[in-house]
Amino acid sequence: MMKSISLLEPSVKPENAATQVRKAINFETPDYLPFWDNFWDGFPELWQQRLGMPHGMFPDDYYGRCIRVLSGNETLFPSLDKKLIKTTGEYDIRSDGWGRIVKVARNGYFSQTLSRILERTADLEKLQPEPAGLRFRYTGLQQQTLEQQEKGVFCFAKIGGLYCRGHFIRGEEALLMDMMLEKNFCHEFFDLLTEHFTQVALETLERTGLWRNGLIIYDDMAGNSAPNFGPDTFAEYLLPRYQKLIATVRQAGCVRVFFHSDGNIGPFLDLLLEAGFSGFNPLEPRCGLDLLKLREKYGRKMVFCGGVCNTVILPRGDKKEIEAHVRPLIELGRDGGLIIGQASVSTDIAPEVYDYYMSLIKIYGNYSS
Repeated sequence: MMKSISLLEPSVKPENAATQVRKAINFETPDYLPFWDNFWDGFPELWQQRLGMPHGMFPDDYYGRCIRVLSGNETLFPSLDKKLIKTTGEYDIRSDGWGRIVKVARNGYFSQTLSRILERTADLEKLQPEPAGLRFRYTGLQQQTLEQQEKGVFCFAKIGGLYCRGHFIRGEEALLMDMMLEKNFCHEFFDLLTEHFTQVALETLERTGLWRNGLIIYDDMAGNSAPNFGPDTFAEYLLPRYQKLIATVRQAGCVRVFFHSDGNIGPFLDLLLEAGFSGFNPLEPRCGLDLLKLREKYGRKMVFCGGVCNTVILPRGDKKEIEAHVRPLIELGRDGGLIIGQASVSTDIAPEVYDYYMSLIKIYGNYSS
C-alpha cells in the first residue's frame, strides 16, 4: 500500500480559493494552482478508511474545494420530477421531469426508461415546458450559494445542454437518427429547448447572483475517440442556438460561459469558441486532448479546467509517471488559464495515490513561494 505523503493539514479551508480561480480564469498568475475534482462511487468513504481520517472528514474538506456548480430543477416538468407511480420489488417506477417514466433501483444511480412523452416526432406538440420562473425550481439554491461563498469557494451557475438534455427527452439513438433524417423536427425541437434553457439560465443566475462568476453548460456529446456526430451537424443545429443563448445571457450581465463534455470534443473546439464558450472541462488526456498542445494552438482563447488522466495514469499509481504527467500541467498553470483536475475521482484511484497527486499540486503549484 502506498503510504500517504500529503503535506496538507486537515480541514484546510479555501478562504481565497475563489480569488485564485478568478486569477486563473483571467490569465493572471494565481498564488496557488486552483483545482477541481469531483468524487464518485464510494471514493470519499474509501479515502476515510485508507488514510485513517476521522468520521465526517471528506476530501472536499481536507484538500479545500475550489469550485462548485449550482443549479436548480431544470427539467421540463418539475411538478412531475421523481413522482412515484408504484413500487415493484427492489425498484421504483417514477416520472422524472423529462417526460419519461423510468424504473430505478432504490440503491442505484442509473435508470431504465419505460416510456417517453416524445416517442414520435409528431408528439412534439405535447412538449410544453412548465415555466422556468417557478419558484420551487430553485428551492434552497440561494442558501447553497451563500454557504459555498462563505467557504471561499468559486461557484458557477449550471444548466444542462441542448444535445444531452435533448436525448433525455427523445432518446439518444432516436435523436441522432432525427438529426440525420428529421431536420424540420430537430430545428423545432432545439428551438424549444434553447428558449427553455435560456430562461432557466437567466433565472439561475439571478437567484444565485453569479453573474460575475458565470455559467457552465453540461452537454456530454462525445465518446473517447470522437464526438457522437460530425462538426457539420453541430454547426447546423447547435452552433446558432448556443450563439443565441450565450449572447442573451451575456447581454443580461453574465461575464463568461464555460462548456463541459466528457470525451473527445477536439473536432468541435473551434465551433464552441465561435459559439461564445471560453472555458472547457474536463479535457481528458485519454481522448487526445493534450493541454500543452492546445495552449500552443489556442493561446489565451480558452481556459482549461481539467487535463489530468483519471483512467490510466492515476489508477496505475506509479509515482514517477504521475509526476511526469502532472508537473508540466502545473507549470502551464503558472501563467493562468488553468484549473487543474480530472473528469471524476472514483474507487479505481487509490486514496494514497490521489493524496500523492494532491501533494504535487501543493508543492509545485505554490506560485507565491
